[in-house]
Amino acid sequence: MARSAREFVVPLLFLVEGVFWLGIVATGGAILLSLAALAFIVSGLMMYAMPANWVTRPLAGASALFGLVLAVYQVYEAATLAGTGLGELGLTSGAVFAVFAVLSVYLELSTLAMGTQGLTPKKP
Repeated sequence: MARSAREFVVPLLFLVEGVFWLGIVATGGAILLSLAALAFIVSGLMMYAMPANWVTRPLAGASALFGLVLAVYQVYEAATLAGTGLGELGLTSGAVFAVFAVLSVYLELSTLAMGTQGLTPKKP
């Protein structure tokens, strides 16, 4: 059976967000953010290799929610720089993290939709 484009894009987006969090850790971010990177990378690999496994959907959903919480917090922290000498840095940082927050929402909704794809009864 052929896979849809969405089945390739969603795992790839998980991997992209995992690499993003690894980049944050590599550039001086807290080492605990490597847990987010690990969660996203494992989720992306599992969604690609074993999309029907019983643990894939909950892991991917939890990873996306974890990424959303982290990204929203980072947007909040960047907003505290407004009105200071680092306002431009805060604006740039806030915009980048806002994009990743939206990406996390999309990934969360995609994982929620994973469970409903085969549940609708077919009409005769």
